[in-house]
Amino acid sequence: MVITGPPGAGKTLLALELLLGLLADSQQGQPVPVRAPLASWNTTTPFEEWLAERVHDQLRAHGASFASARALVAQRRVLPVLDGLDETDPDATTSTRSRAARILEALNTYQDTTGSAPLILTCRTAEYAQLGHLDLQIRRAAHIALEAVSADQASDYLTARGANLTRWRPVLDALRRPDRSPHHPLASSLSTPWRLNLAATAYEERDPRTHAYLRNPVDLLTFHTSERIRDHLLSLYIASATRQHPSHPDSYRPDQVHRWLTILATTPSADALPRTELVLHQLWPLAGPRLVRVIDAVFTILLALALSSLFLAQVSIGFSPRELFGAGALVVVAASAILRAASAQVSQPVVTQLHRLRSRGHRRQLALSAPFGLVGGFTAGFMAGLTDGFRYGLTAGLTLGLLLWLTVAFTQRLGAPEEEELSLTDPRGPVREDLVVGLALGLALGFTLGFTYAVVDLLTGGLTYALTSGLPYGLTYGLALGLAGGLYWYTSAGRRYLVFLCCARVRGMLPLQLGAFLNWAYIGGLLRISGIAYQYRHRELQDWLIQHPQPRGD
Repeated sequence: MVITGPPGAGKTLLALELLLGLLADSQQGQPVPVRAPLASWNTTTPFEEWLAERVHDQLRAHGASFASARALVAQRRVLPVLDGLDETDPDATTSTRSRAARILEALNTYQDTTGSAPLILTCRTAEYAQLGHLDLQIRRAAHIALEAVSADQASDYLTARGANLTRWRPVLDALRRPDRSPHHPLASSLSTPWRLNLAATAYEERDPRTHAYLRNPVDLLTFHTSERIRDHLLSLYIASATRQHPSHPDSYRPDQVHRWLTILATTPSADALPRTELVLHQLWPLAGPRLVRVIDAVFTILLALALSSLFLAQVSIGFSPRELFGAGALVVVAASAILRAASAQVSQPVVTQLHRLRSRGHRRQLALSAPFGLVGGFTAGFMAGLTDGFRYGLTAGLTLGLLLWLTVAFTQRLGAPEEEELSLTDPRGPVREDLVVGLALGLALGFTLGFTYAVVDLLTGGLTYALTSGLPYGLTYGLALGLAGGLYWYTSAGRRYLVFLCCARVRGMLPLQLGAFLNWAYIGGLLRISGIAYQYRHRELQDWLIQHPQPRGD
């Protein structure tokens, strides 16, 4: 099935309604509907492989592994709801080399030998018609074309928003006049829910002091082209939505909102197209990839110098074998951390998964995997004990092994296909939890080593020796290893995001609390949320921002 319509006609909403209806009326053996935005598909990846990844992302909560997702796709037991064919190319021009054309060819190949491969596809009317002229369309597909919003439907919408219909009467009467065809600028400009929302947001705005309306809808009758009406409404939308924010209208100025959203709108993706999804831990190249990596490395050097100075303050002038081993380990750790900080590769965020304790199967798996942590820790401790002394080496090794076992057991890397469901409901969650895991690992290792080293020294040298030698040495040594291991080896996305925010703020590009701003824009109706990504409320808004980087006056 193909759903077409003009921009803002509600194609995505209808596709979601169909998806929910199919799920509500599902029966045994029927394909399971799964939504997948086509803009996220790099066509160099085979369609079935990409679809299996999307299926696994959404069905892992029901126990589906990546292998079972691939099997479901291969057996055609998945009904893909493919949204936004028109959003896969940088412009509306289509050719046999465009991504949209390659996608249609892949979808037709996806059909089995009987010509049966159920799917739902959404696309703008003009783009799909252009592809049809190239003999590129979905074979044997039903076609739903969304009609324009009628004057009565527009009246119902405005009434539902609490608008005074007397003010809108000239506009509604103009839409009802028989001499106005559907192609008239006014009719075509207000013929979709998105455009009606733009008009209502701009023309229902009131002065906060006098409560008088700032604009009169009759002004819409003075425009003679649909393009001018569109640009007029979009030029008012951000400022109006900012001032009418439902909870915090005074948090940001309209010109700031316009500038920041424009910068984010032009962020290139891996295929050099503007990003349609804003994922926080993927935005760092926006502030200059080389600058961010250099600053990240500089921060790492400063951290290494601070921890090294604390460590050296605890050791004797002659350096015992234990202290020599610790100093050498710190040099290796600091060097590797600096290299990691300067790297262009950033690992996916790590998030906590404490809910796993509710699963009996995972508790059993956790118990069975505990010996591996002990064995690994004992091995590391034995090797360290050759130079560090076995009582200290075994203590450090076992502590490290147990902490890493607990970390791996209760955390999960975002996007790992073999893992369980990620319990994330906020796009800010991944970077937040990545930082929490990294810091928690570093602090836990530091304090645990400090405590265990103090206990060992207490048993061998007394309380004074434990407080002056074992505890300071263990804390500095453990914090150095832990922070490097947590923030540079195990996690890195959250740390790189913080460096990006500092660089972007110094350059005057974005607010320091970017996540808070994006969430504010979502509540205000400028953005929407899809999984762990923010998206612009409509692609037309993003395109308009790219073309008009400077805010216009009312």
